[in-house]
Amino acid sequence: MLFRSHLGNLLAELPSLKVLTWVLQVMPLFFAAGQIANAGSYEAARAAGRPWRVWYWARVRRLARPALYYLAIWIPIALGLEAALPRAAGPLARLSTQLLWFLGVYVLVVALTGPIAKMAERGWSSVLVLLVVITAIDLGRFHVTGGIGVVNFLVVWVLAATLGPIVRARAGEARLLLVAVAALVVNLAVVRYGPYPISLVGMPGEPISNMAPPTLVLALHSVWLVALIGRAWPHLDRWCHRPRAWVATCLMGGLAMTVYLWHLTALILLTVLEHELGLDRPAPQDAWFWPATIVHVAVFLACTVGVVLLAAPLEHLPIPWLEHPTVGDGPWRRFAAVVSVPVLAIGFLVISLTGMQGFPNHVREYVGIPWTPAIALGVLLTGVLLARAGGASPEDRAANGRH
Repeated sequence: MLFRSHLGNLLAELPSLKVLTWVLQVMPLFFAAGQIANAGSYEAARAAGRPWRVWYWARVRRLARPALYYLAIWIPIALGLEAALPRAAGPLARLSTQLLWFLGVYVLVVALTGPIAKMAERGWSSVLVLLVVITAIDLGRFHVTGGIGVVNFLVVWVLAATLGPIVRARAGEARLLLVAVAALVVNLAVVRYGPYPISLVGMPGEPISNMAPPTLVLALHSVWLVALIGRAWPHLDRWCHRPRAWVATCLMGGLAMTVYLWHLTALILLTVLEHELGLDRPAPQDAWFWPATIVHVAVFLACTVGVVLLAAPLEHLPIPWLEHPTVGDGPWRRFAAVVSVPVLAIGFLVISLTGMQGFPNHVREYVGIPWTPAIALGVLLTGVLLARAGGASPEDRAANGRH
């Protein structure tokens, strides 16, 4: 058999490739760019007199809509995999929701847009304070209790978000290059002399992950990466003013959630197809591995384009019951909006852990609590409904009154 593929981790089998994660780990840029957009949107909402809860629901709705469509489609896919490929269904279905952790953290960052904006106004002093806090949490994780490390799920990504407005306000400044170089040098020293692994993604078998929960290494990576982009901002801005480049940027922006959610589905479908056709890739030690990998990646990209084109309409397709909150006023609406923040975060984070494996009743433990895909989905829907209840605005009440 020429091709031989299996579910595993290529970086674990080819450790020399781990250094590539220092270039390919760009998640901090999503939080930095997201905060720039969130801050502008929040200021516009305040100027228009819209309360935080209404603004927050508008942002959450933009995230929840494509995610709910995604999960609704994946439930029958998971059940079909279980029936057709019982031995492979578990790992594949578990992988399906892995990336939803991002939404779990991001809804927290969105909710904290106001405080983050105030920290960004203080500039680099806020970054230094956050780095000290992250370091203290890591020390507690390594020397007191590992559980405290989960706090960095929020603090590290708040740092990445705070960097966005800080760097945007200083776009193109030469000192940003100095900041980037300094952060990179410190990060190399931390990895060289500290307990941290070199990989910026989680690796099987390693006692410490720089991603789950995030560590000082990922925080410093965020600093140098965002600062470097800030230094290059004028050049990127000129490039984006080219009509074709701007059209492509807007197109990708409109499809961002679709690409993020569905590219793993394309990979899963391709893996199943390769296996069923007997076209599995060889092991990394085989001479045919890299030619087979090039073919595999090319086909994967083509499959991703196809899946994204099919799923793209769902990103902006209204869900009737979701779009307009119920009519009514009262302090309970702000309470509902506030409570929705941790409930949404827990829902997204837990369903990213459980996946669709064994839907609805397969049990996985998370922070000592048994969870199933159905329970995780229920928590997520509860968070969405709470945010929706808190997001009622005069415009919604007027629209509902006309119907």
